[in-house]
This record gives sequence, structure tokens and C-alpha cells, in this order.
Amino acid sequence: MSDPLIERLAALALDLVVDPPSGDDPVVQFATPTELVAAFEDSVGLAIGDDAPAHGPDDIVAAARTVVDHSVRTNHPRFMNQNFAGADPVAVVGDWLAAALNTATATFEIAPVFHLMEATLLTKLAHLAGYPVATPGGAAPDPLPPGLFCAGGSMATLYALQLARHRLQPDLVTVGAGPEPLAVFVSASGHYATGKSASLLGLGTDAVIAVEIDADGAMAPGALRAAVQVALEAGRTQLAVVATAGTTVTCAFDPLHEVADVAAEYDIWMHVDGCYGGSALFSADHRHRLAGVERSDSFVWNLHKMMGMTQQCTALLVRQPERLAACFSTGADYIFQPDKQFGEWDSGDRTFQCGRRVDALKLWLAWKAHGDAGFAARIDHAVAMADFARLLISASDDGFATIADTGFTNIVFAWVPPELRPLDLGSLSEADRSRLHRLAPRVKARMQSEGTALLGFQPVHGLNTFRLLVMNPTVGPHDVEAVLDHIARYSAEEWAQSA
Repeated sequence: MSDPLIERLAALALDLVVDPPSGDDPVVQFATPTELVAAFEDSVGLAIGDDAPAHGPDDIVAAARTVVDHSVRTNHPRFMNQNFAGADPVAVVGDWLAAALNTATATFEIAPVFHLMEATLLTKLAHLAGYPVATPGGAAPDPLPPGLFCAGGSMATLYALQLARHRLQPDLVTVGAGPEPLAVFVSASGHYATGKSASLLGLGTDAVIAVEIDADGAMAPGALRAAVQVALEAGRTQLAVVATAGTTVTCAFDPLHEVADVAAEYDIWMHVDGCYGGSALFSADHRHRLAGVERSDSFVWNLHKMMGMTQQCTALLVRQPERLAACFSTGADYIFQPDKQFGEWDSGDRTFQCGRRVDALKLWLAWKAHGDAGFAARIDHAVAMADFARLLISASDDGFATIADTGFTNIVFAWVPPELRPLDLGSLSEADRSRLHRLAPRVKARMQSEGTALLGFQPVHGLNTFRLLVMNPTVGPHDVEAVLDHIARYSAEEWAQSA
């Protein structure tokens, strides 16, 4: 028997997928925390107090509409705030189907199809990365796939560093960490997950050594070699180098072959953070940016970023996947029984997590629906729209100045008032720099309050700058033009008011 409440909620969710916002539709109906609490008062209220009552279907649906009304529409083509956007509709429904099946990727017996899917996907991803795996496409994947799916890039980095530590100290699992100080190298523009992982693993953040970068944010290999030598002289054991393929702000790609040369010279575990830029591997025109990733020991790839999978969809690829069980297995005999059917497929004992959610189905369905060519087209379109933005910024009379540009899917730029054009960061007075620095947050607040667009800002070379990212395949030239027009208008108005 159908349930009208479930059908109404499902229809509300499906409408978000089949009829996404566009054009001048608001990206967000911005509200303060106080206003958000008040918005629920007409239905069920936000709080859940003692003796919380059950509410009727109409109130529940009204509350769900409030959620939708005041949520950021990340599938709007003018949402360029994060390095994810534009969830693939097939992936959304695939995630929904996986949730309805409500199982966990821990053992074959409770998730037989999903173990096969996960192994198939990991093999294909590893093949794209150049790892030594069997050519994908066979009838049955290997029950020991080259990695695992995990809950986000930070978790994957944590796993990778523990694998590196276990490689240095094979008795780590039983006797605990040795007393020697370790060193982890990451570029100065690398993700903060390295520092958090070092803290959680007990290495200490002092073990994380920031390596100098070039003007666009890529690691300088000469600086890496020098940093390794300094750490050696200080008595630190070299644990890992974390190279970045697509930094968060400028989308810089570290020179992976040169980093791999240093890692090989000093026998250091090489981990590649490709959470953002890993998907360039789908494109024949852009996979060169990750040349050398095939030499890494581990590689994290977020498919929920450029490929539009729903949150989360993170693959950690491991060159020697047998290391996973050696590092994480406990052999709990109440769940990983050696004498049950197809126990060799059980993946839960190769991870720190046991009951991982099913992240494979949405990716598998989307890949089957779009094919390799469709995935490549998504990357190529994103770069094409970013190229269009570059053209507008360079040819504009509105005072835009490029601050950093790696030629991929994003541009870091500033708006400059007429009296400071052309922008020369080195010659700015302290007063002008301070005033210009305060401009981007005010412009961002205007976008939020009016719902016209969402665009990130962050300090680069000491100045708050805008970061335009193209992730959504529905972004068109008119969207790029509209976002830049809003920035120019808001900037001019806010600059005048700040005088």
C-alpha cells in the first residue's frame, strides 16, 4: 500500500533533480540563523524537545519545503562556490536507490552486487591512473581490488599515511609506533588534511613540513629535495610526501614525475591528493596534468567533485592493495569468518571503517549512462567555460585582474577600481591594500543576500581574491557573463561606499 507522505516527499526530491534551477532563479534564499529557526514555526518547529510529538503529513511536507526553500542550490549553474557542483541526476537517483536498499559494504554476504561493483570501479580508476592492474572489462573483477572507497579525501589521506607508517614499521599494529620523529612533506598550498591526519595519527603537526611553491601554487621539486635533506639532518625519518593534483584555491598541479624522483631517491611513500584534479584523467586533452601519478604509492580521487557524484564518492587507490589488510585487519571471527562462502570478497577488514555506505552504485550507474566519452566531455566543457571566463576577464573594461591561473577549471582574480589600474600588488599602499582586501567579503555577502550567485573568496598573495570554479556541466556562457557582471557591479558599488 502506498504512503501519501512518502510519495509527496519523494516528489519534492525528484523535482529538484528533473527541474533544477537556472538563469535568474535564486542560488539561495539567504536567511540568518534566527530567521531559519522562525521559518519552521509554521510547520513542525526546528527544535526536538522532551516528549516530542508526531506531526501530520501536511506539516511534515511543509517542513521539507522549508528545507528546500532555504538550502543552497548547488545544482544551479551560478553556484561556483566550491569544487563540487551540479550533481549528476543519474548519480542522485543511484544514491537514492542505494539508500533504499540500506546495506553496508562490509561483507559479501550483505552486499554481493556492491562488492563486485566497487572492485570493478576501483580497477577501472586504477587503470586510468596507470597503476599495474589487469585491463578492465573482464567478466569478473579481482576480489582484492586496488584500493577502497572511503568517506572523503581527508579520510583517504589518513589511511595513506597510516599505510606509509606501516611500511616503515611492519610491527606497528602490534607494538605501537616507534619513538623516532617522522616527517611528512606537502606543498604550502596543499590540503589541511595532511596536518589533521598527522595530528590524529600522533605524529604531531610539527612532523608536517610545508614545501615552497611557485607563484601559482605548485610544489617546487628543488625545494622538496632541500626540505628532505634538512629533515634528515634534524634526525627525522622520512615518512611520506603528499603531492597535490589540483590545489583547492588555484588548482595547481605539482610536477608529479619530479616529486616521484625525489621520493624514489630517498625511499619515501608518495601519496597523491587528486581529490580535485584527479578527474582530469578522464580527458585526453587534460590527463597530462597528472603525468607521473602512476609512480605513486597511493592516490585519492574525489568523484563527487568534478564528476558530480553525490557526496561522498571518494576512491583511495593503492599500488600494493595487500598492504590494506596487513595494516587494518583484525580478523574478527563473528563477521569475517574464514569458512563462509566467498569470504575472500569481504572488504570490511581491509579498512578502518566496517560498515561503509554504498558509494559504488551511483558512480557505476552514471558511468554506464554516460560512458568514458561522456565523462571526458564533462571535463572538457568545464575547462572550456573557464577559458571563456579567462577571455572575458582579460578583455574586460570592468577592472578585473588575474591573480593566479593554472589553465584548468578555475581562475583566481580581483576587481580593481579605476584609480588602482593596472593592479600592481607590490606597489599598493597599506591603506589601499586593506580597503581592497575587505572588498571581496562584502561582495560575497551581497551575492548571498540577493541570491544572484555564489562565488568563493580567499587570500592569495596577501589579498582577498575571487575564485571562479566551473564544475557544473550546465554552466553556459551566459552564466559566466552574468556572474562576472554581478561581481563588477557589486564591487564598484561597495568600493564607492567604503570610501
